Amino acid sequence: MNKRFVKTNVMAALLATALCTGFASCSDNDDVESTLNPAEQQVAQTKQHDTALMLCTFGSTYNESLSVYEDIIADFKSAFPDTDIYMSFTSRTCINRVQASTGIERYELDQWLKAIGNAGYKRLAVQSLHVIPGEEYLSLMNTDIKKYFMIQWFPQVDVLRGANLLSTDEDTEEVAKVLYTHYADKLSDKHNLVLLMGHGNPDESYSANQKYADTQEALQAKAINKNIFVGTVDYGDMLFWPKEEEENPADRIQDKELVRREYPNCIYAQIMQYCENNNLQPADVNVYLSPFMSIAGDHAHNDLWGLEALAENASLDEVELNSNEYSWRERLSKMGFNVQLDFESHPLSQAGADHGISSGCNIMALGSYPEIRQIWVKHLREQWEANAWMNGEDYQ
Repeated sequence: MNKRFVKTNVMAALLATALCTGFASCSDNDDVESTLNPAEQQVAQTKQHDTALMLCTFGSTYNESLSVYEDIIADFKSAFPDTDIYMSFTSRTCINRVQASTGIERYELDQWLKAIGNAGYKRLAVQSLHVIPGEEYLSLMNTDIKKYFMIQWFPQVDVLRGANLLSTDEDTEEVAKVLYTHYADKLSDKHNLVLLMGHGNPDESYSANQKYADTQEALQAKAINKNIFVGTVDYGDMLFWPKEEEENPADRIQDKELVRREYPNCIYAQIMQYCENNNLQPADVNVYLSPFMSIAGDHAHNDLWGLEALAENASLDEVELNSNEYSWRERLSKMGFNVQLDFESHPLSQAGADHGISSGCNIMALGSYPEIRQIWVKHLREQWEANAWMNGEDYQ
């Protein structure tokens, strides 16, 4: 993976110092915690209704995410006008770093939930903005919402839970239809490939990763040339190049034919098989890259596009095909494919911008499509119309 730029959250450090100075009991004892909840003030200022709507997403520290999140919030405001809307990240890494990169304070999920409960809301609707029902989604719904909020903290508050994007086969078909329509002109030519990068769930015991394979199947059923593929950045079978458990470079798989034979679902194996089936060499093929993620954040910029290397005009001579230290773009270019740098990409003149740019980036994430955003809205609407509210007393 390419180098990452990580900013130190100076504001958070200063706040922690001030709190320790102001409280006599600030120590290393894990049992001693400050009672200050920074989310409570924002909830108090926002509260106008009896129902809160919490949008929960993995999160991002990239500026490009801001406009997509704003569009998502606007869609839910339109669909559910009699609610107060909040957004929380489920990735604590993103929460800890986001203020330094975007200037926006993103609180811990438990802080949001406690603030909402303490503010006197009678109902809480929770809508997942995750793509697949993986670890983050299940932890959100089963642990944070059910175990803590509903059972332990606020059993009297009614809760409604909306599913992730690819919750049903119908969702998969609908997403595939939107993406196929968008890329139809490219897919009509067998000399073009569209490659979509999803996040993936690293724990293979989750069946959630099957959603990516299902989406690819639905897309290829529409594309006559079957020249669109979905891979991941974090799931072994669907990586660009398969990796062994060991991270030692000496343990990396070297044999290209072995990869094609033993790991047919990795992106390398699939696109090379495509070229063979169509009597094409990599130099004959144009590649269009896009994230299969809710927003275009760190993975889209670094693991997919490798923007830092692009900004530096780095040589491909040292790029290793079998190493995940390099982006898809770099490895595809190394193989001889014609990666289209001017298609839905980050402006090359600002490729080195730390944590992206607030405007001008043309990378299309799933949340960039109004039709796909409406699938999330539909999930909550269906639960709402079914009056599927529950509270912790139902579990007593």
